[in-house]
Amino acid sequence: MTRSYVLLVLCVFIWALNYISRQYLLREFSPLLLSALSLTLVSCVFLIGALFTRSLVKVTRNEIMFLLLSAVIGLIANQIFLFQGLKYTTATNASLIFTLSPLITAGLSAAFLKEKVTWRMIAGCVTALAGLCLALNTNGLVFHAGDLLLFGATFTFSCNLIFTRFLSRRLSPFIITVYSFGLSALFFDPFVLAFSGAGIEWNHSWSTWGLLLVSVLVAQGLTGVMWNKGMQTVGAAKASIVLNLQPLMTMMLELLLFRHSVSFQQVFGISLVFIGVLFATLQLGYVHTKKKSRMDKNNNNCEINCK
Repeated sequence: MTRSYVLLVLCVFIWALNYISRQYLLREFSPLLLSALSLTLVSCVFLIGALFTRSLVKVTRNEIMFLLLSAVIGLIANQIFLFQGLKYTTATNASLIFTLSPLITAGLSAAFLKEKVTWRMIAGCVTALAGLCLALNTNGLVFHAGDLLLFGATFTFSCNLIFTRFLSRRLSPFIITVYSFGLSALFFDPFVLAFSGAGIEWNHSWSTWGLLLVSVLVAQGLTGVMWNKGMQTVGAAKASIVLNLQPLMTMMLELLLFRHSVSFQQVFGISLVFIGVLFATLQLGYVHTKKKSRMDKNNNNCEINCK
């Protein structure tokens, strides 16, 4: 369980770092082209890896349906909403809206996966969300045209977590990534080429292309597999709660990289975020079980020694 949470937190940190790099890449590429390049690069690299390791497996009709849903809704629609939204809204609003994912995922998990939503998870999520409102909303909440697009990105991301949970009952995280990204590129690339092929600008510096490769292959491809693997253990609802750390980490990275000032209100909000995430994800039952197993072991040793 601990290892799974470490994987999830590492993914969130990489995504927070990638959030900053996306701001730069959107200056060089259009949102549609950046979405298509992201999906295509990940699908090609992982498909080559799957062929090389002979990992491809047959899928059932139900799995094909969920893979199509993951490709169209969880990846294509999510990428369009995300990059278009980032172009027309502020980073503060984007981070704040994205924290609604745990609430949406918890509701979808309860409805479709029959996962138990405890009062600890709800209280922790609300506490973390309140902390994020304080930490990220220091100058007042101003909605922009891209905010609705980011609501769409948040909802489609949560939907994809549910699709992945259904698929992970038999398929590995790696295979889910191969098939879902492959289908998304197959459907999306012709659309992008048809509508913006003549206006695509390919004359970019090597550093820009290098940043794009790292951003896509590591922050989107590799972390996708890591996230799916961690979510298999902790569940979709609890995994999504860890996402509350993303805007927090983004803020800290901006402080380190750009020397942005941090107010007392932000520090207090950050504290609430940590309290909320820990309260929602801390496994008290695990502690009690561990203590009980130790007591049972000591009792068994005592009985053996007495004999």
